[in-house]
Amino acid sequence: MKIMLNMKMGLLLVLVAFTLNLEANPELARQYDMACSACHSQVPALNDMGLSFVRNGLRTSKFDPTALKKVMDSNSTNRFIPIGVMAGVSDNSKNDSMNTLVKLYLTGTLTDSLSMWASTKESFNSDKDDQKLFESDNSQLYFQYNILEAKHAIRVGLFSPFTQLGNVQRSMSHSGLHGGEGHGMNYFSPLDRANVKKIKGAEYSYLFDNNVLLLASYGEQVQSYHGQGHGGSLEDENDAFLTGITYRTESNYKVGLIYNHTEVLDDTYYSLILPIEKEFTTFIWNSSFVYANNSNDDYVGLENAVTFPMDDMGHIKAIFNADNDEFDNNNFGYSLGYTKIYNMFFFSVVASRVNTDAYSSSKFMGSVQLFY
Repeated sequence: MKIMLNMKMGLLLVLVAFTLNLEANPELARQYDMACSACHSQVPALNDMGLSFVRNGLRTSKFDPTALKKVMDSNSTNRFIPIGVMAGVSDNSKNDSMNTLVKLYLTGTLTDSLSMWASTKESFNSDKDDQKLFESDNSQLYFQYNILEAKHAIRVGLFSPFTQLGNVQRSMSHSGLHGGEGHGMNYFSPLDRANVKKIKGAEYSYLFDNNVLLLASYGEQVQSYHGQGHGGSLEDENDAFLTGITYRTESNYKVGLIYNHTEVLDDTYYSLILPIEKEFTTFIWNSSFVYANNSNDDYVGLENAVTFPMDDMGHIKAIFNADNDEFDNNNFGYSLGYTKIYNMFFFSVVASRVNTDAYSSSKFMGSVQLFY
């Protein structure tokens, strides 16, 4: 048993920390013949160009030929296949078996104003039953329509409300602290407790003077309502509404205020998120304060991430969480990880620890992934 444990720990040290929030898209990089670093200061977080690219409907400018035109033009030297694939394996010290990871993309511009994002992802494990790749809780499929270039944007379909709101969620990924799997008694990070899930519905956002973004999303949550006393899928059993504002200051701080409201099985749940981020000379700082209320139970948490770029598409990230839950327990989460993109591979390792009033737990994660 000790030999097997040592072998497993050694394997973890050469694998990459994979998170289902990973949003680097190899198909888009191939379409525009750009390096990943053009849009990502750290994967999956986006730099200013990446945020503008998403806001513009997956294009660098309105003068770009559409992806649909490139696909249909058989005589063009820029013709490409609009499909992206990521595949690999992951493991962590709390699981007995290794996961197989798969993610598929089909994205691009259809007209000068209309674009599409389609992706699905899943982690397959021999210990799980009835695993499927094409399910709403692990996929996205939406159409985006831009009016007056990027001033107005409308999205319809299945999407994450965080997409247009900067790096609120992206900067806290690769932490090993989101969700309860692997920690036994379940620990949920502050952003996870905010209960912002994917929405099947519609969204409108307005960009003012390239500094102020106003956004409103409405629809049905499609992911399981875990950690709040309900289990299983909640599609067609809830209404979700999210609205937010983000503002870029003259000193280049990005601050915001996000309100999330969900009606679930006759229960009302709402949360407030105050995100702030700033890119300094040697590191990037992200912080999110979260207040959540469910059935008059109050929750307060703070999630912080500091990222140190090391070289081209390599970085070290430290995350620290602190919160006070509805049981008046003080909880803390710590995470330290390294991520690197080399040629067609993702590499990274992550170590995390949870300390609560009831228990403590450590976890080591890793994964290696090939993308095309």
